[in-house]
Amino acid sequence: MLRRKQMPAHLAAPWAAFTAQATRVEDARRALLGCLPVGRVDPAPIPLGLDLLRDELLAVLPELDAWLVPQVESQWLACRTAMTESLDHIEATRETASRTDELEILLGAVAEVVEPLDVWQDAELRWRSLRRRG
Repeated sequence: MLRRKQMPAHLAAPWAAFTAQATRVEDARRALLGCLPVGRVDPAPIPLGLDLLRDELLAVLPELDAWLVPQVESQWLACRTAMTESLDHIEATRETASRTDELEILLGAVAEVVEPLDVWQDAELRWRSLRRRG
């Protein structure tokens, strides 16, 4: 019988906190990307997506300590730094979106906000590496 890998019991609560926060960050990131003017459907305005992402990042930041454990400390720090970097780029991206509809320029501006958040995927990989066969 094959047994699935499971998170060790002492890491279960931090892992659950991480996955909940990562889901919030990724959902907000996707919502912002969905605001880019591609295809034939008029998307939601980019400032709306920026507001959603900002609000989610500001809500998650004070909760980050819930998954700070020694096994993922470097990933935790990277995620915290990335969130701050992303927040720092939101206003400049909002200004760019108010000045142009040019997709290439908007893509660059939005990338400044969303690309730092890619480290959440690295953190998830690290977390998954901690699972053990039961």
